[in-house]
Amino acid sequence: MQANQVFEWYKPLRNHLRKVCLADSLSVIWAYTQNLQLGTAISSDIDVHGDFLKARKRTEKIGMVSEWELETLCRELILNAQEANTCPKTFRAWSYFAGAVNKLKSLESCIYKNLVGKASILAELHRIAHRQFPWQAGRPTDIFITRYFKVYSHPAFADILYRKLDLTTQELFYIGFAFFSVYLGHFSLSYPPKIEIPGITIEAMDKFLKHFSLDVTSLRQRLAAEQEMNEKFAYAFSSLRAYPLIRMTYQERDNVVCPLPTLFFWRLTNGVYYELYKEEGFAEAFGEAFQRYVGEVIGKALAGSEPAVYSEMEYHVGKNRKNTIDWIVADNEAALFIESKTKRLIVSAKIAIETEGALDGELTKMADFILQAYKTINDYRENHYPHYQFKKEVAVYPLIVTLEDWYVFGTKILGLIHEKVVREFEKEGFPLAWLDEMPYSISSVQEFEMLVQIIKEVGINKFMERKLRDKEKSEWSFYPFIRNEFPNESRSIQFLFTDEYEKIFPIEIRNQLPG
Repeated sequence: MQANQVFEWYKPLRNHLRKVCLADSLSVIWAYTQNLQLGTAISSDIDVHGDFLKARKRTEKIGMVSEWELETLCRELILNAQEANTCPKTFRAWSYFAGAVNKLKSLESCIYKNLVGKASILAELHRIAHRQFPWQAGRPTDIFITRYFKVYSHPAFADILYRKLDLTTQELFYIGFAFFSVYLGHFSLSYPPKIEIPGITIEAMDKFLKHFSLDVTSLRQRLAAEQEMNEKFAYAFSSLRAYPLIRMTYQERDNVVCPLPTLFFWRLTNGVYYELYKEEGFAEAFGEAFQRYVGEVIGKALAGSEPAVYSEMEYHVGKNRKNTIDWIVADNEAALFIESKTKRLIVSAKIAIETEGALDGELTKMADFILQAYKTINDYRENHYPHYQFKKEVAVYPLIVTLEDWYVFGTKILGLIHEKVVREFEKEGFPLAWLDEMPYSISSVQEFEMLVQIIKEVGINKFMERKLRDKEKSEWSFYPFIRNEFPNESRSIQFLFTDEYEKIFPIEIRNQLPG
């Protein structure tokens, strides 16, 4: 019954999209997405509303149409639009494009009011964050590119990548971002293309496209199978994320089109994970690679400053062999005990409404990470650490650093994690007072790259006390906290790996990539 009800709400959007041409409409989606993401001007042959053109702030534009709505429209166009050269309607007319956006908004509003409701509003906010925030915080940048290049270049991980993709890390990024630089300025690339970049051949491109592209018919079949006629309509996984490049006829030629370049960017960086995670030895290699990267961030950010840095070491308690926390950053007043984690939320947890399901299981894993940190801190307090002796006067702050942002903030999600941590503390017999004396926090690596640079300027204790001793601020994620509490210091935050970035790409590609 629920699916039938949603389908009735869906019909106006479906019928609207059936009147437009697929390729032409996808090119309009590309134009709006690039404008919102990178400020690229929309071509004069597309009729754009005056308020959108005059808007000075991105927030004003996304009130009219957002990137996440464009992603959903892209999916629905592939399912419903005509593969023809001429059609009765066009997205190039603002009225018809806006009509599609408004019908999508209406559909989502009906789903929320009737299938979600106020009782689940806090869980709804969590999945909204996973839908919307990446489009804001994960926009294509040189920092993002370099982070994943460095992680994927770790020898053990690079071997797995080559075994699965038949590409080296250098080839993956070199070819991938050569394609990406084209799609920054163009919706389509005729195939086979004219290659003018040394080191890139048609054979290498075909090898690459095998993993990142799909013909439009096959993609449509996948999207049809994935479509959810329920409360997950706008949130369910879409194969557009796995295959952001589409092989299709455009302007009467074979083309590889990319309606959403940011999806392609994500697929080249954090999206490689989903192709490799089942490979033998993946978890260990990925964990080692990320741990090393976190250490490089610390080393670069704190070079020449007071805090001392201690890397993971082996130690023994009786006959038990153990490892210390991944990284310790310490000064005379306080120490960060840093545990790096590559675990990311499974898709079902990002779109869940009821926390009793997938999301609850994932939050349990986060609580386990936190408990793991306290277990090794307990050994530190008992002076089992070989390289950093217990000092009662030094404040301790456990910090879980994740490669992917979990968006754990606010009363609901943090409260659920805390309840689980408390239960684990009670099982372990740890004093609950430790949670006040040594309060934990969770940071994405993107935030950590900022955090560690601020700590260099203001000290560990001042930063962490201000974050964790204020109830309201303790529920914020680190990014808004840094921008709000340390506005002057945040202006001096730098890209830490400029030299490495310049080594990844030749100048002709690098100059076209966003910085």
